[in-house]
Amino acid sequence: MSKFCELVSPNSKTASMILNKPNLYYHGCKFSLPGSLKLHTKVLTKDDDVINYESLYNLRYQVYCHEANFLDPNDYTDEMEYDEYDSVSEHFLTTDETNNQAVVGTVRLVRWSDHLKFPTVKYFQSLLEQLQRLKFPLHSTAEISRLCISKKYRKRTTDRLLGIESYTSPDEKRRKFPVVILELFKNMYLASKYGLGITHWIATFEDPLFRLLRMYGIHFQLLIPNEIDYYGKVRIYGASLQHIEREMKKARPDLYGFFRELPDFS
Repeated sequence: MSKFCELVSPNSKTASMILNKPNLYYHGCKFSLPGSLKLHTKVLTKDDDVINYESLYNLRYQVYCHEANFLDPNDYTDEMEYDEYDSVSEHFLTTDETNNQAVVGTVRLVRWSDHLKFPTVKYFQSLLEQLQRLKFPLHSTAEISRLCISKKYRKRTTDRLLGIESYTSPDEKRRKFPVVILELFKNMYLASKYGLGITHWIATFEDPLFRLLRMYGIHFQLLIPNEIDYYGKVRIYGASLQHIEREMKKARPDLYGFFRELPDFS
């Protein structure tokens, strides 16, 4: 078995049945994201081809070691960035079917473990006290982590690491939907709710990403008021999936229907 496969949680297989079933189609929702991209997102399991893991970790290496300079590339001689939290994570990989399955983006949901806790807790211990005070159920909470988008799919001069700046600019009228971000969050939501038993998310976001998500009805609550330096200047947020559903239904009913669309297995 590949060392990459061993870094994947066995819980992924149930979610994979939800998202990766062949010949499925989505039904009942009239809304679809505009644009020419034909994106496909997989929840990786131990049975996936090693090339998926290599692609995922290489994208993280390119973004975290070379573009953002968060990590030293000399520490990753195989040009793949992975850490101890990958063994307790659910991994999502998005590819572009119109471009020979080119890698578009990736994200992981880090599950709680008694020995590793959450990545942000390791650097900001008071987060655990806050989660307990707010009654976040640790064993059904996951941390959104390592959100990366390929540079090839960030084409505007104003785009930074996640390619979102032009979506929040009042001067940019043409860009209506951050397709890759919404694709990843939708599939995280579906897998969490229907396959993984995850009920709550926590995350560290830079302010532009937090504002972007709110624009599209994905509402997180501020957990720690102070800005911290953790892979950039970020704040710590969290929400239950029920809260996200409720707020999206009110703010963006079009996307609410799109997010909740289940595959038709008939």
